[in-house]
Amino acid sequence: MKADREKISELHKNGFSCAQIVAHMCCDLSGIDEKTALAAMGGFGGGLRCGEVCGAVSGGVFTLGLYYPFTDGSKETKEKITELTKNFITKFKEEFGVLPCRELLASGGRGLCENYMARAIEMVHEIIEGDKKNGNL
Repeated sequence: MKADREKISELHKNGFSCAQIVAHMCCDLSGIDEKTALAAMGGFGGGLRCGEVCGAVSGGVFTLGLYYPFTDGSKETKEKITELTKNFITKFKEEFGVLPCRELLASGGRGLCENYMARAIEMVHEIIEGDKKNGNL
């Protein structure tokens, strides 16, 4: 799946954060509407508004949690969402080296944010499609 970079750029120019955009662009996977995704992720941009975990990562983890919700308290469900999340985090760190927003910005500036978002969207889609192919849902 190739991320729609034009739409990412348009949303970003309209003031939406990386977390909001990733969650918005992954609504097809999470099962929620775009407005809810934007609202839920409003405080996660800018690395939780303090330069910590990249918003693109937060949006990706949010999507994975909705795709495979841990709501029943079962060990199996908890292990599955843990596996999916770790897979995503590992892929992101392998490609970009770090998770903190402030470090990503220091290494490439805001100009790269749209690349982080696009890749996070693509990674989440790849992980979920792989999961589906393996018959896990």
